[in-house]
Amino acid sequence: MSPPGLLRAGLWRSPAMSRCVLEPRPPGKRWLVAGLGNPGLPGTRHSVGMAVLGQLARRLGVAESWARDRRCAADLALAPLGDAQLVLLRPRRLMNANGRSVARAGNAEAAGGHWATDEL
Repeated sequence: MSPPGLLRAGLWRSPAMSRCVLEPRPPGKRWLVAGLGNPGLPGTRHSVGMAVLGQLARRLGVAESWARDRRCAADLALAPLGDAQLVLLRPRRLMNANGRSVARAGNAEAAGGHWATDEL
């Protein structure tokens, strides 16, 4: 059964999605969650990803902790989720160039580097 909030929004959770969400995560795991869109243009179809990311940040209690990372040309926030840590990424580029911000953030972590918000 889907939570009432999802039903009101016209969404539901499939059994496959439930299995993915409930499977155990290794300790210390980090997940990069990017909200794609056009900064400064809320309410457009191209900014839905940023709106969803903003809602996720509010629900996780980190909506006020965005920090600018110049290397990625994005705003970042860290949020704990169970035994994992989410790195929320809000690119500061236009929609067609959001992939560069996501790639730089992913490459920084893969190379053993850390995001600027690690220092917070």
